[in-house]
Amino acid sequence: MKEIRRQIKERQFHKVYLLTGDEDYLVRQAKTMLKHALVQDGDEMNYTLYETGRIDFSQLGEQAQTFPFFSEKRVIMLDRTGVMKSGKDQFLEILKTLPPTTCMIICESEVDKRSKIYKWIKKNEYVREFLKKEQTEKVLLRWIAAMLARDHKQIRESDARYFLELVGNDMYEISNETGKLISYVGDRAEISRADIDSISSGQVANKIFELVASIAGGEKAKALDCYNDLLLLKEPPMRILYLIVRQYRTLLMICNMRPLRKPDSEIAQAAGIPPFAVKRNAALLKGYDARQLELSIERCTQVEEEIKTGRIGDQIGLELLIVGLSDRSYLVDQS
Repeated sequence: MKEIRRQIKERQFHKVYLLTGDEDYLVRQAKTMLKHALVQDGDEMNYTLYETGRIDFSQLGEQAQTFPFFSEKRVIMLDRTGVMKSGKDQFLEILKTLPPTTCMIICESEVDKRSKIYKWIKKNEYVREFLKKEQTEKVLLRWIAAMLARDHKQIRESDARYFLELVGNDMYEISNETGKLISYVGDRAEISRADIDSISSGQVANKIFELVASIAGGEKAKALDCYNDLLLLKEPPMRILYLIVRQYRTLLMICNMRPLRKPDSEIAQAAGIPPFAVKRNAALLKGYDARQLELSIERCTQVEEEIKTGRIGDQIGLELLIVGLSDRSYLVDQS
């Protein structure tokens, strides 16, 4: 982002920008920054948007060669069109012949770095790849602090870490939940853990973690309390079941990868969790081995089928499942 901000500040733009990667929040932020810097809001004469769909490359070529109307630049935005795959030589020729008054912004979640188009853009224009794995805990904590500072708010580092554990590493979710916190505290400057618990939708994720932790520890009463708390949060039983299964699958992934000495970043990517959450989840493995985790998932699947076929009600089905999984002899007998 620093390089893009520098180009905007100095008004030194490339003709082609390729913004890619799995961190969609930053891809969209970069494209919005460039668009606002290059064309005025509401200027439809000098801005063309292509979204998912078939592209007429003859028309695209004509638009690319058209000079802007009372503006410094004509901007063409290609957002998730797959143009890097579909255009090939025809699209590459358009890029090579762009006049200095046209700026083309290409946004794709993933690209083939071996392709001629990618290599040409990389060599002659500008490529920026935004990746979730680059958004470490340290980076996200700094980002949260910056968002809060803009509204004259602050938070303890330990509470910010707690906030991330609840919300996860999705930057859209972090941004939304941070906005909620700012609104919730009003004129108060400091955000507390109690504020986080009051407003954050991460409560659900944390309750699921507590639920599975209680099950792993054989604490039936505590597990049922967590389940009732989730019902009070208006979570439907079938969604709770889905989240329990997802938690078990995360644990199974960690259980299988850790003995292979895989780094936490690789495990996190495979499990779909933040890198800093791997150790927290791994702590639950003291109550399980891989076979027991597989059996737990199988049991969840059986209960799901029983509920969907009407053999048992959803709430009672979940209660019996939680009690059964909390009973260590159930897993031992099955294994």
